[in-house]
Amino acid sequence: MSMKNEKKAKGKLAGLLGQRKFRYGTYATILTVVVIVVVILLNVALGAIETNWALGVDVTAMNATDFDDATYEVLKGVDQDVHVYTLYQNSTATASRVQVDSVLEKYHALNNHITLGTIDPVKDPTRVNKYAGDVSLSEGAVIVTNADETRVKLINRSDYSSYQQFGGNTYTIFDLESKMTSALVYVTSTDTPHVYFLTGHGELELKTNFTILAKRLEQRNYDVASLNLLSDDVTLASDDTLVISNPGRDLDDSEYEKLHSWLMDGGRMLVALDYTVDTSTLPNLTRLLDYYQLSFGNGLIYEDEAATDYYVSYGTLYLRPDMDADHQITKELAEARQLMIPQVRPINDVTIPESGITYTKLLVSSNRAVVVNGDEKSAPAAQTIALAASKLNSNDSSKDVRIVLLGSNYLMADTQLLYSTDNIYFTENAFDWLVNSTNTVKISSKYVADSVLRIPDATTAWVLAAIVVVAIPLIVLVAGIVVWIKRRRL
Repeated sequence: MSMKNEKKAKGKLAGLLGQRKFRYGTYATILTVVVIVVVILLNVALGAIETNWALGVDVTAMNATDFDDATYEVLKGVDQDVHVYTLYQNSTATASRVQVDSVLEKYHALNNHITLGTIDPVKDPTRVNKYAGDVSLSEGAVIVTNADETRVKLINRSDYSSYQQFGGNTYTIFDLESKMTSALVYVTSTDTPHVYFLTGHGELELKTNFTILAKRLEQRNYDVASLNLLSDDVTLASDDTLVISNPGRDLDDSEYEKLHSWLMDGGRMLVALDYTVDTSTLPNLTRLLDYYQLSFGNGLIYEDEAATDYYVSYGTLYLRPDMDADHQITKELAEARQLMIPQVRPINDVTIPESGITYTKLLVSSNRAVVVNGDEKSAPAAQTIALAASKLNSNDSSKDVRIVLLGSNYLMADTQLLYSTDNIYFTENAFDWLVNSTNTVKISSKYVADSVLRIPDATTAWVLAAIVVVAIPLIVLVAGIVVWIKRRRL
């Protein structure tokens, strides 16, 4: 290129660079690059802060990482290594996985003893079976184990994620925090509360009548099983809990002696009898309770029709009792009073209290309720529906004697009431009080209503379609053309 042509080219380049349009474009490009770099660095910094110090703010409707105070207390006490594995294929990149990972990452950020990992169930099924055994785990399940893998807790996806309908709305339930915190307590402790449901006398069966309660207790770190005192090779420990529900036959003498000695040494017992049980055919069970001045009445409790706040619309047999405002079992539920208990038999008042035993009427009717037993009808009075008795051992709390009587099985048996009332919460609290253990965890589930836009008629649908499909895109197009014309003139 000649000198003249080179100067001419440089002149054109200088002219081009000097154009106003080029200068604006250069500045815009540089500014865009700077903004992108700043955003990337800011995201990296914020990600590191959230991962290492759990300082992220949850602004989602679910608030999945907004932990309960109970979780923070548990995490403070975790001083041994815990391994947490999620089951996901490498290719899985769902919103659910992001949510699960964000919750677990916060556990790790709050306590470095908790380490996280992922197992691909397709590529490494042997490793999954090592932890799960015969239990079938779906993708999204969580496995929690202590360092030497002697205690393992499995959290299936269905255990923490579900949908429920109530009041015409569908709710997404996310319960991973509760299950995860409970699992941490389980794998880092050696003390597991045992609850046994007595069998061998025609009682209501654990596997057929109390499946909901059993699952809830197991999720709260209880070991739940059936027990036949005559055939099972199990010796009740002083702080174990025994449930007796609607026996059709009495205890034999050897069973009575076992339970009497066990209770005196610090046993825990819950007895639930409905109105169909004839206590006159159960002399040994009656004698076992009578030692602590406890007994059931006969008949059914009917509320007074004028006491409308003490029964629900189904009728005066469907009781909505008052609760003791101070006892551990009922104090959290007393204000709401969201129990509903059908067909309740009365529990007799303790007329001569046993020395050293504290008696608490947990649930009572109005003072105008009556008991109807065949042709007999009692005078109006407050009737006891549930009662707690305790004889505390000041030297060893595992030797406390604790007993709860229930005048109905509807507080714990498998019915719709466990979903629509606070009945299950009352019974969970009762077991927590009976075992007096620190290994139980109670954290509310996270939930959010699924928003669904319902279009009332065809006309509204066409109007909305015209706005969304035609009007809005047309406005965007016109605005774009106007901006383009203005920029052409720069």
